[in-house]
Amino acid sequence: MIRLKFLSGSLGGTIFESDKKALRVGVMGDCDVRFDPARDTGVANYHAAILFKDSAYHVIDTGSATGLVVNGTRLHNHPLRTGDRIRFGVEGPEAEVEVTVDSSYDPTKDAAEIAQVFQGKTRETAAITLVTQAAQRVAAERAKAGGTRSRKTMEVMAETLQQVSEVVRATSRRKWVRVVAMVAGVAAVVILIMGAVIYVQQRKIRELLDAKGRFDAQIRAIQEQMEATQDSLELVELEHRLLEATANAERTLADLARADKAKAVEAAESGDELDREIRRILRQFDAETYAVPPIFKERLAYHINEMMEALPTTRIVYRRKVQYWPIITEEFRRLELPEVMAYVAWTESAFNPRAASGAGARGMWQMTATTARNFGLKVEGALDERLDVRKQSRAAARYLANLLAEFGEDAFMLAMAAYNRGENGVRRALHQVAQEPGGYKKEKRDFWHLYRIKKLPPETREYVPKILAAAVICSNPERYGLEPGSAVAQEPARDRAAGGSGTGR
Repeated sequence: MIRLKFLSGSLGGTIFESDKKALRVGVMGDCDVRFDPARDTGVANYHAAILFKDSAYHVIDTGSATGLVVNGTRLHNHPLRTGDRIRFGVEGPEAEVEVTVDSSYDPTKDAAEIAQVFQGKTRETAAITLVTQAAQRVAAERAKAGGTRSRKTMEVMAETLQQVSEVVRATSRRKWVRVVAMVAGVAAVVILIMGAVIYVQQRKIRELLDAKGRFDAQIRAIQEQMEATQDSLELVELEHRLLEATANAERTLADLARADKAKAVEAAESGDELDREIRRILRQFDAETYAVPPIFKERLAYHINEMMEALPTTRIVYRRKVQYWPIITEEFRRLELPEVMAYVAWTESAFNPRAASGAGARGMWQMTATTARNFGLKVEGALDERLDVRKQSRAAARYLANLLAEFGEDAFMLAMAAYNRGENGVRRALHQVAQEPGGYKKEKRDFWHLYRIKKLPPETREYVPKILAAAVICSNPERYGLEPGSAVAQEPARDRAAGGSGTGR
């Protein structure tokens, strides 16, 4: 929690407080801290940002002409502590900062825990006294920073190590016969300091894991709200909150990786087996998202379960897939297409080369006559090359390659959606999104964004998880009972998706 007590300017005499991790400061209507542009003429539209990163709030000058002054010094980026004074512009409005201490943080207890690490490491009374005092200083700095890391720990410990070394040297000069003992004492102090460093590092890891858990819970709650509403304005607002929460979670995961790579990998691979399968597929095509929408995972699990309930039919489709897969993948490899996109044929026709729809689509890839002709197939009179597996697979590969060229090489899911919806339908959805602020950016042009804000029709929202469900079961045919003599998985996919938490890393 950060609190700003405004001392001057249009907000003078008021108090602003927030627990948000990102705040905008300026005169524009969408700023979290908004000054009156008529009275505070030196404050820019977007003058500054206050961000929570590295376990502390930072104030950042976002390019204002009049600058940012903290405690009398013009700065670009400054970690905030209680008592700091920020002036927005050299002669602009001023605010006093208060970082609210976490009520669960007890500096006395924390100091005692740090000091306890030192016990038994050395018999030097002077050394123990110095390091205990250092523990109290570390805890006091954390309290000022709101019960989080103060970034002063290593500075305090380095200073303490120097003081202890001086004590040891002084003792050595008085009694040279104790040199060996003093060397051992120095070694013990070094061990003591290292123990403190390890303690601090482990504490940091615990804090990061706790923070990630809180962000993941926040992400799940927002996703559930998004699934429950159809209001487009509310969806846009929730999407904004989701992106902010996701950015915080990803920063926390990156901080964790710097502190302990193994812990970060473990945290990133959390979730059930279906979560890991989804991430494995998405990772192949640079299409990862921090948290897959729970409803997407639920629908994917539903389709897996549906295939398992109709296992005899699923085995027939799988045998067709095995029969035609070498031909299909050969054509896909010519254009370096992701193989997972070939499971479009499972969803379109169950790999049936002679499939026909009431709308006139035919063949394994269910092309209309017009689409087939556009990609070089002959459909005239008795001749219909849509029934030729190799030729239609070549045409389908060209079509999917065109879709990837239009929507981006990492947009394989959007390309598959366009195969169902038609590229014009997806293009219209992207053009609608482009009218939003920043709607042209990459993160607004991917499948996940369109899926969350419901810019895709229900049929298309269902189409993509169907394809991935086929990819999941075919990636492990023995587990899912598709191979002759293989046992069916004991745990139904529907059960594995219980709770629908998504794949938050």
